[in-house]
Amino acid sequence: MERGLWLLLLLSISIEAMPPTHHLNQSCPYQNQCNPAINWQHIRRLESYVRRDVDPCVDFYAYACGNWRRIHGEGGTATTISEAQINQRFEDLFLRLLQDPRAPEHGYPMQQKLLSHYQSCTALTSPNLRQYLQHLPPLPSLDTSHWMQLVSILGRYGYHDHYVQIEVRHHNISQHMIFIQPHNHILSLNLTREIYEALPQRHLCFHQLKDMFNRLEVHLNRLAKPNIADDSFHNLTLEEIRRRVPELDWLGALKRQLNRSSVNADHSFQVDELSAIRQLILYLNRQDRLLLNLYSLARFLSHLLKLPHNPLGRQSSSPLESSKSLSIACIRHMRRTLYLPMIYAYERVYYAQQRPSDERVIHSVFTELKDQLVQTLDQNNFNLNRGLVEALQTKVLGMRLNVGNVPRNVTEDFFWAADRNWNVGHDFHENHLNSLLYYYSLTAELEDNPDATEKALWYSFNNHSPDLTDNIDATPYFYCLGNIIIIPYSYAQLPFYHSEFWPAMLYGDLANTLGHEMMHAFDTDLVDYDVQGNMRDYSEQLQQQPLYVEAVKCLNDSSVVLNERTSDVSGSRLAFRTYMKDSQSRQSNGRYYFLQFSHFFCGDEGDRYHDMGSTRLNYALSQMPQFAEYFQCARGTPMNSATQCQFW
Repeated sequence: MERGLWLLLLLSISIEAMPPTHHLNQSCPYQNQCNPAINWQHIRRLESYVRRDVDPCVDFYAYACGNWRRIHGEGGTATTISEAQINQRFEDLFLRLLQDPRAPEHGYPMQQKLLSHYQSCTALTSPNLRQYLQHLPPLPSLDTSHWMQLVSILGRYGYHDHYVQIEVRHHNISQHMIFIQPHNHILSLNLTREIYEALPQRHLCFHQLKDMFNRLEVHLNRLAKPNIADDSFHNLTLEEIRRRVPELDWLGALKRQLNRSSVNADHSFQVDELSAIRQLILYLNRQDRLLLNLYSLARFLSHLLKLPHNPLGRQSSSPLESSKSLSIACIRHMRRTLYLPMIYAYERVYYAQQRPSDERVIHSVFTELKDQLVQTLDQNNFNLNRGLVEALQTKVLGMRLNVGNVPRNVTEDFFWAADRNWNVGHDFHENHLNSLLYYYSLTAELEDNPDATEKALWYSFNNHSPDLTDNIDATPYFYCLGNIIIIPYSYAQLPFYHSEFWPAMLYGDLANTLGHEMMHAFDTDLVDYDVQGNMRDYSEQLQQQPLYVEAVKCLNDSSVVLNERTSDVSGSRLAFRTYMKDSQSRQSNGRYYFLQFSHFFCGDEGDRYHDMGSTRLNYALSQMPQFAEYFQCARGTPMNSATQCQFW
């Protein structure tokens, strides 16, 4: 719907047509003043989605979100609308800079390189995968060089999906480590004509090479480690690895991939299934080197095409996009691949003026929630031992928050240094490789950096890897390794949040969202991470307590993702306890608190990690007696469950 028509629809809903609001708390708890117009307009928005012919006690989602699709169409959610606003602002910025060579933003760190990358991306006409290989460093002879030489070169660009994986990972709140493991999934390369034609030294026809790759994969699959959780890593030194698996030049591989002149023998690694690694190496050392190296190049090209939002991946299977859609596709690609430069650009151009008020409000609500959660843990309803209670409380008190997910307390010199470490040319394929090299070189340096002060800057936010499979910047999330909650820019705006919201709307979404992410620290997967992001045995201790086991069992349902359900239920309870402490407050503010809460779920079809928005919203509120009290839902009706699960 066009913006003008949407505003007209909002304005057509008169205040008189809405339920009485004269008792609504219109205070401004963390600001000097709150603009009434912002709040009334948002209330009209919330009311426009309500279907008054639906009983809220039967299906609150259908009541609160009943008109959502009529207004926004199929597939639209508050999250996708908010994301589109962010992407549009980036496009507006780049187009303005292209038209105005004197714009002040040209002088910002990394801005000129971002603009060059954007231009090279929007100039794409067709994929040319061979250019990816041409922009790699000089490759060793494919006929004679050992397979690990090429694998370690490709590893500089973050590729480590087959044979022996060497990967630098974030390990805890203040440390990266090098992980070594055999490939842990069933290999299956889709050798397309585009990939085949990009390969050098094609002595075999397409179908012959494809058959040879398939036979290689059959043997590799027999040696593959089962795809299970990474829970069997052992801390080994380089010397121990070399002694137990002497059939590989570990030092040479590490020096090439990490771009280091040396690696000490006592350097520590996280190693999984060393015996399986040795079996793979013994097998590979006996195979044809050209075949192994061609396979590595083919998998590397396939990996690049499958990286999230790579415009070439879209073009290889569909006609060329319009200039507008290609522009947005390039921006989404850059937000994933050039994470630090892009968040800096957004911060400097759009968000810096808004930050002081947002930080004051969001951090205040976050502190209230933390205090409330510490009190809840202190009540110890699961009869936990005191040591575990105190450890969980410490985890809560040590939890951090980053609005915008930008490095904290840094000067412009920090970003100019990043600018110097990143190269940009005129070709998209070269620029894509350079962006990957920039990120993975940085992570390799972090693993070996002894400067605690400098490393603390990088651990004050979550510098996303380019291969994350979803757009993690769309909504807030809890990052267990850093014990930190990230509030992305797409959330710090309407319709989710405004620093001048009245309390019902402020807490209705912000407190519930923060509460949800805080309670992920206690879900059945992430509870084992302590305040420093290290793995503990907390879940084993919790499983010893019958009351806890019963609470989890009550919420568990094979049709849901358990960890999202526990966070939905316990997070919404935490938010409500923090905000609405008395019945009078509930009666005067409950409607817009619950409508604002529901807004996050409208139109959401769910994914492999989350149930549909309707299921999530209705279940969470059916587990909240205060909701039933406000809407006068009889016990046993769908929105007032007869079974109240006592999880946190």
